[in-house]
Amino acid sequence: MKLNKNDKVGIISPSSFLRDPKSIDLGLEYLRSLGLIPVLGQHVYSTYRYMGGTIENRVTDIHNFFADSEIKAIFCTAGGAGSQYLLPHLDYELIRNNPKPIFGFSDNTALQLAVYAKTKTASVTGFSLKYDFKDGQIDSLVNQSLQQIINNQKPDLHYGQTVRGGQSEGILIGGCLSLLCDLCGTEFYPELDNAILLLEDDDEKTYKTDIKLLQLKQSPNFKKIKGIIFGKFSNMEIIDPEDGSIDEVINEFCKDLDIPVIKDFPYGHIPSRVVLPIGVPVRLDADNCRLTYL
Repeated sequence: MKLNKNDKVGIISPSSFLRDPKSIDLGLEYLRSLGLIPVLGQHVYSTYRYMGGTIENRVTDIHNFFADSEIKAIFCTAGGAGSQYLLPHLDYELIRNNPKPIFGFSDNTALQLAVYAKTKTASVTGFSLKYDFKDGQIDSLVNQSLQQIINNQKPDLHYGQTVRGGQSEGILIGGCLSLLCDLCGTEFYPELDNAILLLEDDDEKTYKTDIKLLQLKQSPNFKKIKGIIFGKFSNMEIIDPEDGSIDEVINEFCKDLDIPVIKDFPYGHIPSRVVLPIGVPVRLDADNCRLTYL
């Protein structure tokens, strides 16, 4: 997944539109500071309803960048909502024949997981040009972990708390829990066999997260997963005391699992997070809260 100096990278808006076109200026300048050359899609600043252009607008930008051999990676401007509209309209044969990583976060999860489900192309989750510069500068952990990926380094990550001990190896799959559940029952749902799940969410009610985790547990091949990494579940709302906290929800979900599980991993809708490749093999050592890329 290494990117070299003077590599061109495509910029797309597959989810929500940019209310302020200048909101990605710092992100673009950051990419340039890494030696990369951002190439803006024709419809990066387009709008249609709450999304970054029509389906055709956004699909055109994606196809153009996958077809262009000079483009070595694709970066999403922002999350929000709407990337699921694109999934039935993408040319997965084109993507399969011209694999390159999509860097994104939040709602971009749907696009990343669909591309993996259809083509086995890896992506990078946990970074976006708008979100990571909303305070004027990039967080040090985001910066460090992103540059490790760009330089093709394999970080050895020690974070989180043990929920269920043990060690296992598998393919890291996941992102935003809500988007993963939204794909359930569709042809764009990723294969969970041999997966180590990475899960986070934001601005939800704890009882709804409880039900989403139950949906996940009842989905095909869940029993074949190899482990779970729970990131941060931020801005969670407890409607009634009986609903429980997010920690109580996670602990209840995991009490009958016999696979390695950790929680409180620094990934999610939080300012300081680890940027992670997904769709690649990893080893999870839950006893020591250690994630290693193989």
